[in-house]
Amino acid sequence: MSNTTCLRVFWDNFIDLDLLAHSDVSSEQTAFPVTNAYNTQRRSKVWRSNGYFNVTSSTNQIIFRETSGGPDLTASIAVAEYSTLSSFTTAIKTALDAAGDSTYTVTNSSSTGFKFNIVSNGAGGSGVFHLMATDVNFTAASLLGVATDTDQTSASLTRVGDYVRCNGGSEFIEWDLGLSSNPKGFAVIGSRNSPLKLSPGGTYKLQGNHTSTWTSPVYESTLTYNDNALYLTDEDGLASTYLRFWRFLIQDQNPNGYVEVGAFCLGDYFDPVRGRAQFPLQVDLVDRSDTIFSEGGQSYADIKESTATYTIEWKGLKKEAIEEMENQFQVYGTHTPFFVGLDSDSVFSSSSQRRLLFCKFAAEPRYQLVSPNNWEVSFNLREEL
Repeated sequence: MSNTTCLRVFWDNFIDLDLLAHSDVSSEQTAFPVTNAYNTQRRSKVWRSNGYFNVTSSTNQIIFRETSGGPDLTASIAVAEYSTLSSFTTAIKTALDAAGDSTYTVTNSSSTGFKFNIVSNGAGGSGVFHLMATDVNFTAASLLGVATDTDQTSASLTRVGDYVRCNGGSEFIEWDLGLSSNPKGFAVIGSRNSPLKLSPGGTYKLQGNHTSTWTSPVYESTLTYNDNALYLTDEDGLASTYLRFWRFLIQDQNPNGYVEVGAFCLGDYFDPVRGRAQFPLQVDLVDRSDTIFSEGGQSYADIKESTATYTIEWKGLKKEAIEEMENQFQVYGTHTPFFVGLDSDSVFSSSSQRRLLFCKFAAEPRYQLVSPNNWEVSFNLREEL
């Protein structure tokens, strides 16, 4: 890896909970809060969304009928930000019950593929339930996943959305850094041995702004999807200016019914003035499974998660780099994980995302002074589960 800056060690994570002025999240499940995804936690402890629906006065109307031939009724969902699927379905039911004479049941669960399922008891009007989806005043159609090319006027009292809707179009994690900064890298990962719980067809953006209003952010970059990780870097800084507020925007109607993140980083990487990591790079795959053999020779395995260790040798480092490493080891030791972009420029990998590590020091770094102001260092890293 000599003569290249492709190895990037992210020791300065601006969104560490100990540094953040404030953070926010669109929604979170009680068992999977967003705090799970901060670097003090294992990557197997994840954040899962719980369904975020931002209902405004321009997206809250449902046009329906309880009588064949009309009249059209308008149900107005209360304008609010709903951070759970259950609170949003309750708001839909409340609006329909108030506008009509029938009683409605509203669900959104895996039984319908996370499509909104609305059932009328048929007690009002002439005992019908029609959704007038082509009416331009049906402004809640997108939130409900209802196609607007045709009205739903069959004899059924059950209406199921046409599209998956596990959120109102997006989920987000927002950070107030407390002061304006221009980080050099951003990374998002999930569990090590399974793909990210994000859809290939989704859109994922990192945004930055001077304020927490996101209508027209100063900085915005769409991340390339990869089922291992989402990752981007720029040695000159991601944005063209320093920004205080940053946000990870997730636009994904995931068929799981939620989106999920295991760990993330937004910050700067170690970039020595002189010296580089060297080839060969040693990687040792680690299978933690236990295998035993019966008297007849059959093998039985207790299958456990696999991981890997990495031995990295640095040469030609100046004293300033060694002192920074010493300072960072006091922070991370062998106990706290950090991100390493092992091949950020895709020099020897099919993609930089494949070689993004979330790791700890497996042992204390070793370094030696070869000649005045010329140091060599050895890292032994273990990828975390």
